Amino acid sequence: MRVISPGLLVAAVTELSLSRSAKLVRLKDVIAWCEWNGVDYEGPGGKQQALWDADRDEAEGPRRLLKFKSGECKQSRAGWALIAHGDKAREAATQLGWREQLWDGGKWDWLGGSAPVVARRPSASRARASTESHTELAVEQPRLQVG
Repeated sequence: MRVISPGLLVAAVTELSLSRSAKLVRLKDVIAWCEWNGVDYEGPGGKQQALWDADRDEAEGPRRLLKFKSGECKQSRAGWALIAHGDKAREAATQLGWREQLWDGGKWDWLGGSAPVVARRPSASRARASTESHTELAVEQPRLQVG
């Protein structure tokens, strides 16, 4: 199995961006492309390290891709776009609340200076509680016992 390289990352983003109207290609779509095409995106270290190495190597080399992320943490969503599709990709990223990142030779910097502020989603129990009226909460309902 081939391990992802900067060239394969660019090939994935190119194929995915040309096959759909969205020009911002998400990480999960690149992973699906790798699985479909028999490309190892994990590498020997796991945790998608080969993919992140290819991403960094691409940014250090010919730089054919733009990179976007939704925040600073590892669980943040990430995506890429071809430089030729920059305007449409930046528009899509703005709608998602993502920001562009630039490689400065040692680390990723945020275009505009800071990471996007991630809005927290309300938890399911808080969302339910806020939609119910307080009088309904005060009335006890019979409970079924299992056993």
